[in-house]
Amino acid sequence: SVCNYHVINFADHVFDMKATNRDVYEKVTKPLVDSAVNGFNATIFAYGQTSSGKTHTMMGSKTERGVLELVVNEIFEAIESNPDREYLLRVSFIEIYQEQITDLLTGSTRLKVSDTHNEVVIKELSEEMCSTPDSVIDVMKKGEKLRHIACTNMNERSSRSHTIFRIIIESRSRCETGSDEIAIQLSHLNLVDLAGSEKVNQTGATGGRFKEGCAINVSLSALGKVIDQLSKNERHVNFRDTKLTHILRNSLGGNAMTAIICAISPASVDETLSTLRFATGAKTIMNKPVVNEVVNDKAMLKRYEKKIKDLELQL
Repeated sequence: SVCNYHVINFADHVFDMKATNRDVYEKVTKPLVDSAVNGFNATIFAYGQTSSGKTHTMMGSKTERGVLELVVNEIFEAIESNPDREYLLRVSFIEIYQEQITDLLTGSTRLKVSDTHNEVVIKELSEEMCSTPDSVIDVMKKGEKLRHIACTNMNERSSRSHTIFRIIIESRSRCETGSDEIAIQLSHLNLVDLAGSEKVNQTGATGGRFKEGCAINVSLSALGKVIDQLSKNERHVNFRDTKLTHILRNSLGGNAMTAIICAISPASVDETLSTLRFATGAKTIMNKPVVNEVVNDKAMLKRYEKKIKDLELQL
């Protein structure tokens, strides 16, 4: 297995270590998973230059499980340990490639983003319901096959796009099932794998690869700008500059608990310093996460309950 150097941002501390994916998961992401199961939005993403190991950290390999798989297993363990609540899980998977959004579960492209009631919504995005850890992992693997990946001088399998794997967790108390005004907790857990920043003289990119690299650097630069603006408490923040920052608006400066795993590499001192500056700025941002509860038909659990009652009456 490959061990990467991670700069781990956790609470008020930064740890620099040669860490396994399990180390990163235990120190950074596990507390966020527990919070997501209990109704808080959460986002976990990996940031750093190309070939620093972000995709390996998030997705893992044949010999080492990634953070995503560890997160999925933790979710189901938390659900099993809480028999007093009923849960429903849905997942979606998108790719942002050269500012175009693709649904990796259906292959639909050019999806649109809109703001609705202080929420960022991706129109016509498909979702799949999952009831086991294996079913979630299967959905992830299905989407990964459609992702843009290419070979460069820096990386044999370089990610040419950003991806967001979202797990939507709904839950309600079993003892209140049937009540018209029952509050249902509805949280989003985003697992983001960013494409790495790159320099042409290192990657040897030309033609289509060069165009991809430019798009990646532009979106990462916009992300860095947003982090800088948030860290300085500026009144206006440029969330709408790119699809990535628009979709992650709440995760970066709103109603979400967010962890950033910054992967660095000895391949470039300049890129390492840039990553560390990004991490330093991100540590100063204060989000305001709250438990998300809905009492209307927005929740899938309520719709399914109503559908079952209707079918029972027909019988």
